[in-house]
Amino acid sequence: MPFVLVRIDDRLIHGQVIMGWGHALNPDRIVLYSDEIARNPWERELCECSYTDSDVKVCVCSLEQFLQYLQSEEFTKEKIILLVESPKDLLRLLDCGVQISTVNVGGMHFREGKVKLNSYIYVDAEDVEIFHQISKRGVKIEGQDVPTAKKVDVISMIRKMAIFEK
Repeated sequence: MPFVLVRIDDRLIHGQVIMGWGHALNPDRIVLYSDEIARNPWERELCECSYTDSDVKVCVCSLEQFLQYLQSEEFTKEKIILLVESPKDLLRLLDCGVQISTVNVGGMHFREGKVKLNSYIYVDAEDVEIFHQISKRGVKIEGQDVPTAKKVDVISMIRKMAIFEK
C-alpha cells in the first residue's frame, strides 16, 4: 500500500505534520480518518484547506469513505500520509482489514488519567491495551514527533515503565 506515513496524532493536521512530515515525505495526499470531523462540514473544510501546497490534496474521510478510497485507482497511484486521532481509530482500521506495517505515534498529549511515556506521548490503560493489540498484529509502533527526531519503540517504553501492566 502506498502509505508513506501512518501517524497517530490527537491534533491530526498541524504545523509538525505540514512543515515536518509533509516536506520530508512529499506526499500526494494527506488523509485524515475521523468519523467525527467527516460529519462536521465546518471542521472538515478547515482541515481540508489547511495545507496550502497546491500539489498535495487533503481529505477527511469517515470509515466508509476511507474503505471506499482504498479500493480506488487513485489510492494505488498516490503517496499517502494517513492521520488518525487515537490508537482506537487505528485498531478500527486494522479490524476492517487495512494493511499497516508501521505506525508513527507523534502526539498523544496530556489529559486527565494519562501517564507520561515521553514529552509527546501520554497514555492511559485503554491506550496501552490497544497498543498491545496492534503490536500483536505485527504492526511496529514507533514514537517520533518530527522527522529529524530519533525513533523510539513505544511497546518497549511501556514495558520498561511497567505502566498499566496486568
